[in-house]
Amino acid sequence: MNFKKLITAFACVVLSAGIFAADKLAVAEPVGKGGVPASDIEAFWSILESSIQSDEYTLISRGALKQMLTEIGLTTSSDLVSLNSTQKARLGEIEGVKYILVSEISKFGSRLNCTMRILDATTGEIDQARTANLRVKDLDELADQIEATLQKMLADDKSLHRSAILAPVIKVSAPSYLADDFNVRLENEMLDKGLRLQNLQSVAKILKKNDMDNLNELEPKLYVKAGKLLEVEMLIQATITRFEIDKIAYNVAETGNSGFRYIGNIEGSVRIISAQTGETLGSVPFDERVDFRSIPISTRRDWTVDDYGKHLIRTVIPQKVIPGIMKSPAFKDMNPPKTETEEKKPGADKHAEADKPPVKPSGIIGVEELLKKAGSPRDPNPAIELESVIE
Repeated sequence: MNFKKLITAFACVVLSAGIFAADKLAVAEPVGKGGVPASDIEAFWSILESSIQSDEYTLISRGALKQMLTEIGLTTSSDLVSLNSTQKARLGEIEGVKYILVSEISKFGSRLNCTMRILDATTGEIDQARTANLRVKDLDELADQIEATLQKMLADDKSLHRSAILAPVIKVSAPSYLADDFNVRLENEMLDKGLRLQNLQSVAKILKKNDMDNLNELEPKLYVKAGKLLEVEMLIQATITRFEIDKIAYNVAETGNSGFRYIGNIEGSVRIISAQTGETLGSVPFDERVDFRSIPISTRRDWTVDDYGKHLIRTVIPQKVIPGIMKSPAFKDMNPPKTETEEKKPGADKHAEADKPPVKPSGIIGVEELLKKAGSPRDPNPAIELESVIE
């Protein structure tokens, strides 16, 4: 064998190995309903095949798939959507094909509705995490969205595990900023933890378009519908039952100075909901009380009541909500292993508690207490601040 033949043979082996390493994917003929013309079905089928842009899959020809299905007694693509146990077993007899893309296109008024699913040929089961539903005005708009949609459907498993944050349920009289600020802060903190999320603006837009922008403790099937529309695995929704910023007057009897201090209270819970079943997978309660005197006066000198409220949100989410979400079984795979430096020694919590500075007393503060504070060995040079009258 000369050198050129050797190189050619080696190249063939490498190419063959690449082909057989990739999973084989077949695109079944789309099922048309509601008066969709056969020409549109044919055009859509071609669009699907040409839009498969993935190194993970090798595309099987139409003729090969048709022959395989005929051999096991399946004559139409509509048979693939609802297989009985016998048909599922026979589908597993197809050699070489790992996945089948099944789709349905129908008319809904003046618009087109397209549903796409990935069928695991080895089991005959539809992969619920790999489904998509598109509503468009015509075939051209559908063609524009197909490639990006298929990329999501054919992505690896990790990229499929996305969640969506729903608008919170607020059961108390609250300022207008509460819902948006809570969700934006929750989104940022979850992204920082490496969790995959559907964009908040996209969630609101999609749900509003489908008249589902007010999901408020609805039936599980409606959460499932929302999950399919958003193409997510889990839904996150907060319920807020208390949100108060209290302004409390105080005075120093010895000096006659008086002023106000602010106390913030927020209570509620965050539910983690399965987008496949609509059932609650976990609930993270939160109950936070913040005395804003811990913030330097120089920082909050010009704060309004709304500023105090927004700070309360920024406090409760990273300290209470996010740790609870990360401990939930639904997100347990996202928790990074603890390093040796993070592992606590026995009794460490007690020592840490002992080292904490004393809690500032509430109510009327006397001069003697302030002097004691000033002479404390823990704080030899204290900066004692007295708030002036705010209003």
